[in-house]
Amino acid sequence: MLLSKVASPVLRVVLMLAAVVSASPAPAAAAGTDSSARPRLPEPWRPWTQEEWTAPAGRYCAFPLRVQVVSQDVRVRVVDRYPDGAVRREEFAGPLVVDFVDVSTGRMTRRDAGGSGAADYRPDGGWLRYTIVGPAGFGFRAGDHYPQGYYLLDGLHVITFDAAGTRRMAVAVGKQDNICQTLAGPA
Repeated sequence: MLLSKVASPVLRVVLMLAAVVSASPAPAAAAGTDSSARPRLPEPWRPWTQEEWTAPAGRYCAFPLRVQVVSQDVRVRVVDRYPDGAVRREEFAGPLVVDFVDVSTGRMTRRDAGGSGAADYRPDGGWLRYTIVGPAGFGFRAGDHYPQGYYLLDGLHVITFDAAGTRRMAVAVGKQDNICQTLAGPA
């Protein structure tokens, strides 16, 4: 059984927070280097829109992959900022249903991708880490440290990014469904 199907919502949040906290570097205040540090509360939730997109053949799949939004009510909030105001960490949550489409054949599969996530950013705005309590979609390209494909991840997954943007699956507890293989499989 999938973690998201058997675990209570509270347990899912606890697991996600445990993964984020255990994988996060110590804040400057904990290290004693930021005398102006004070506890920060998360900013209010606000709506976030998953845009439809198409990846060219070869980025994730051997064919052009299109993601079409069927329904959504996703929200986001900033949890932490760098001293200059740049976002350090934000959380995403809410229902999302999408159609994954092989543009070359029209073959399609509809999936629930409405899990929760926490995105950690570098000071320059680049991605550092993305923690998912799925289901949620994520793509790996040629050259990343995980097999190329676009995956629906269900369970607890942590993806890290090096300074050059190369992606690595650091934690994978649950199911990894390669949508490229699903769409290319027998009808």
